[in-house]
Amino acid sequence: MGTTSFTTRLDTDLKQSLERIAHFENRSASWVAKSAIRSYVEEREATRKLVQTGLELVKQENQGISSTAVHKWLNGDERAEFSKAGE
Repeated sequence: MGTTSFTTRLDTDLKQSLERIAHFENRSASWVAKSAIRSYVEEREATRKLVQTGLELVKQENQGISSTAVHKWLNGDERAEFSKAGE
């Protein structure tokens, strides 16, 4: 896998914090930033996949709850039970 440069602007305080962390971890600020970006991207991709999987399951198994049922429940008696999927 190749590498490429990426330039961004940081608040002065954020850059100082990044450099402090890098110093404590005996790493470069670039390494710490790359690690943080990688973690963020992996988390966001995993979340997107989970949401997509959930949406596909709802479509396949008719497990969704209509917006009408949700609104009725939200605006109804606070002791009312929530609708079951498919209703």
